[in-house]
Amino acid sequence: MRLKLKTAPPAEPVTLEEAKNHLKVDAADDNTLIAGLVTAARELGEKETKRAFITQVWEMCLDTAKDEIEIPKPPLQSVESIKVIDDDGNASVVSSTYYDVDASQNSPGRVKLKAGCVWPYHRGFASFLIEFKAGYGDDAANVPEALKRAILVLIGHMDENRRGVGTVKARVHALDEARILFAPFKIWTF
Repeated sequence: MRLKLKTAPPAEPVTLEEAKNHLKVDAADDNTLIAGLVTAARELGEKETKRAFITQVWEMCLDTAKDEIEIPKPPLQSVESIKVIDDDGNASVVSSTYYDVDASQNSPGRVKLKAGCVWPYHRGFASFLIEFKAGYGDDAANVPEALKRAILVLIGHMDENRRGVGTVKARVHALDEARILFAPFKIWTF
């Protein structure tokens, strides 16, 4: 399975003003830097939890597909399309009447073929392109508060250690605090 981000989130789960307030910064001098810290902290949180926080569109590429396909990056909002590639490299869209979608918020979503349906013929290599929309919503108001708090902890840590001179103990403490906040949202794969 390969994943490719097609459409980045339209906003961050923590606004620039919230981050500046958390850091106790009033001036606009570091706005660009702080905005970058917000994005970096979100990306780290999404990687840690294996989730999408704000609405984003992804493409998943599979060589083959079983009757049931797990869709990563919960919460799944929708499956936009499933395309199958044939031997000549031509893509055809699979009708949504062939499959059902389970968009569970607390675990990865799923696509399951309906009874009596089969996937169209495919080349067996990079054959399935599944485009899906994931995330809690289009803006920060939809993101759980614990995730936003964890992002703020990471922002504070990165801001305090801009030059990498913080103590190891302080770094471990900040990262542990963020992990504790992220833990209930983490998707475990076995």
